[in-house]
Amino acid sequence: MLQNHRYITHKNKKIEYILKSFFLLHPRNVDLSLGRIKMLLEKLNNPHKKIKNIIHIAGTNGKGSIATILYYLQKSQGKTVNIYRSPHLVSFNERIHIKNKEVSNQYLLDVLDYVKDVNDKQPITFFEIITAATFYMFYQNAADFNILEVGLGGRFDATNIIEKNLVSIISTIGIDHKEFLGNTIKTITNEKVGIIKNKSCVISSKQTISAQKIIQKKSEEMECKLYQYNESWKIKNNTFYNDAVEINLEKISLAGKHQHINVSCALMACLKVKKLNINLKSIDKVLPKIYWQGRLEKININLLPHYNNFELWVDVAHNKLGFSVLVEWIKKKKINDFYIITALGVKKDYINIFKVIKKANPKIIFILKGKNFNSQNPEKIKKIADKLKMYSIISEDIYEALNIIKREKNISDTKKVIITGSIGLVGYFLSKI
Repeated sequence: MLQNHRYITHKNKKIEYILKSFFLLHPRNVDLSLGRIKMLLEKLNNPHKKIKNIIHIAGTNGKGSIATILYYLQKSQGKTVNIYRSPHLVSFNERIHIKNKEVSNQYLLDVLDYVKDVNDKQPITFFEIITAATFYMFYQNAADFNILEVGLGGRFDATNIIEKNLVSIISTIGIDHKEFLGNTIKTITNEKVGIIKNKSCVISSKQTISAQKIIQKKSEEMECKLYQYNESWKIKNNTFYNDAVEINLEKISLAGKHQHINVSCALMACLKVKKLNINLKSIDKVLPKIYWQGRLEKININLLPHYNNFELWVDVAHNKLGFSVLVEWIKKKKINDFYIITALGVKKDYINIFKVIKKANPKIIFILKGKNFNSQNPEKIKKIADKLKMYSIISEDIYEALNIIKREKNISDTKKVIITGSIGLVGYFLSKI
């Protein structure tokens, strides 16, 4: 979630100007409600009420991956899909795809300009006005399916202005955005289940027992058919099992065992929602083609000619749950004698994040000053690293850290590096290479 207009950039300066201007509309006191977006959508003639076949996805980690996997699965069947995800990594346009294509600069500019005029300087949050603009685009470009990823929470998220959907998918729930959602799994889950619509279908990913119970209770209250991971379906030896259906997941291009759980959620939606049905024989061809940038992504070293003896990965882990997944992957891959380059958002739980990182035993952690997004004070983070007896260095930028690593003596000739901790950090690095 972008926290400051200073960090909004766009190659098209007119789009950048409009996006930055939206921050000036931010209410002085933000109450979690749907009142502001409701007023704007009414002025736009309620485009969200005219959109059909909505797939709504909430959760803490994995929302974007599930949305992306579903997007690829449905496109492979010749379907047209509109998709809304956030935040973006490199270009704002990544957030919105219209009928299987990333939104064009001209159309984005036209709609943002129009919605800005219609809003008429009324107080509204950045995410709310962008969501309203997205609904307007989706209405103007009717697709077979519309995939919405929740920005924050669920109950009062701007995307939750919709009145019905085909399916609600709840990805794995952990603790994040405590200042808005609470500091327990129970309170956070109560917010996330707010997307569940009456008499619809609910798919729930791997959850804690407390989250599972709340999702089950809400589904019963809303008279929904609920499918839960490890109850309705399971994954064993890289294979998805549901009733008589068995699907090998090994060919998925996305790294990490957690992506097997994410793809299984998408598959359950396709199996249990009639309109989303797919040809199961085509899945083997689709899984290797799924691309979701910045998720345990290995960087082509040809893009970094001065570091040709490096193995470099980027990952957008930015909370305790995300780092737990990253550490599990590091151990599974048996990556030893490696380096982490990180910067964490200003409101992130850096103490518990570093306790998780310690389990992977990095050789050095480089803590960046994070000039390109709203980052936590590196001195505060270093104090925690010192307390945990983790060797850390505060660094000006990524390249200063890479140059220090280049001079380091290693057991092996290959220098293994992971850049992680923030979507802003990973996005900035990818934009530079």
